[in-house]
Amino acid sequence: MFKKILFLIIIFCFFNSLNSVSVSKENEGSMIYISNTEIGNYTTIQEGIDAANSGDTIYVYNGSYYENIVIDKSIFLIGENINSTIIDGRVAGNTVKVNANHVTIKGFTIQHSGLIYPNSGINLSSNYNIVEGNLITDNFYGITLYFSSGNIIRGNTIQKDDHCGIYLSSSSNNTIVNNSIKDNTYNGIGAYYSSDSNFIRGNNFKNNGFCGVNIRISKENNIFDNDFSDNNIAIHLPPKNIENNNDFSNNNVDIEREITLSGNEPYLFVGLIIVGIIVGFIIYIRRTKFTKK
Repeated sequence: MFKKILFLIIIFCFFNSLNSVSVSKENEGSMIYISNTEIGNYTTIQEGIDAANSGDTIYVYNGSYYENIVIDKSIFLIGENINSTIIDGRVAGNTVKVNANHVTIKGFTIQHSGLIYPNSGINLSSNYNIVEGNLITDNFYGITLYFSSGNIIRGNTIQKDDHCGIYLSSSSNNTIVNNSIKDNTYNGIGAYYSSDSNFIRGNNFKNNGFCGVNIRISKENNIFDNDFSDNNIAIHLPPKNIENNNDFSNNNVDIEREITLSGNEPYLFVGLIIVGIIVGFIIYIRRTKFTKK
């Protein structure tokens, strides 16, 4: 009898422990609701971020939120509707600044950053983030990445920015796919200063004032299966970058390739300087002899 009771106690404890584990997993990643009509937990997005823990989801109801938010935790920031859930930066600073890794931003209109460098709609200074399904419009830069790698920028409309739609500096191994990038004053995408091995595919670049994609001092970027129309220059392409299977229509220049220098050019340049010096010296000697006569 004692053995049966002991066995039942052990079975009870085992199933109770399983239940407690499942409950704890369900409690991970709480929901926080934001509404400026006071139907959520908080009335501003920043209040929700400040109260959140890593892994939480912050759900923002429709409305206009005039904030410059800073995200310093690994959270999911989700808007109710891309067209009517608006984060407005009030033309001051970054509208959204992301300092934490593993942040997801989805379902917003993000607009009106400050209009001086380096202000942007979304500023990423961290890694492995997802920016998906947003309208990013009327900022200085749409999205900026600084020393920021492993991010996915997918399915956004990025438009009407005063400089670049997406600007990368020292940012590598990012995936930029299926975005509409249009009507930006300078570049659709600008990848600068060792922004290497980025994957740019399936995007629509239209009516960007300078380049659709402008690669500078960077290598091993892959530009595939994009559509370029009505840009000044569709792609500025240095050596050691790859483009393939892109469609071009009505651009002033489809592909502007940087001129490559072989290893002999420096010696040729020095040689020309030496020849110039010798010729100048000979002319000087002859003129001196002529004036003496």
